[in-house]
Amino acid sequence: MIPLLLCAILLFSCQKPAALFIPQEPARIIPLDQADGGMAQIAEDARNTLPGFFRHLIKADAINKNFFVKYPFTADDGSGIDREQVWLTGIRFKNGQYSGILASAPRHLSGMKKGDTVIFDADMITDWMYIWNGAIIGGHSIPFLLEKIPAGQHTPQEQALLRMFE
Repeated sequence: MIPLLLCAILLFSCQKPAALFIPQEPARIIPLDQADGGMAQIAEDARNTLPGFFRHLIKADAINKNFFVKYPFTADDGSGIDREQVWLTGIRFKNGQYSGILASAPRHLSGMKKGDTVIFDADMITDWMYIWNGAIIGGHSIPFLLEKIPAGQHTPQEQALLRMFE
């Protein structure tokens, strides 16, 4: 079984409104077996519901502007993992291509850093989320992955984030 690196769990700061979600730095690493059926189902559901995500993205305004997709990049040789999943923001479609901005610093993607713009294939997205009127919509991989962390080992920010998905 080859582990799959899933990173960039989002943080929630109790002092800030939900619209100010930011990627955690450094990203929490949660190794996961590629054969994990739960993550495969989340990815399939995310791809099946992308039209709704994109409809809301088009309607985004100053208040409802935090839109993210999770995308799997091929990890560096010798990293011990096949893929590193990173949240992208600033999603755009132009000239027949999707692009986004790395929302966190990848650990196993040489030459890529937080803030870089990348081209991606929408058919490979593994999750999406956005904040709408202060509520998290989507982001199903977040509670799924946070629940993989042993009890008592969550940061206060992760605990707050888990409560938001209850």
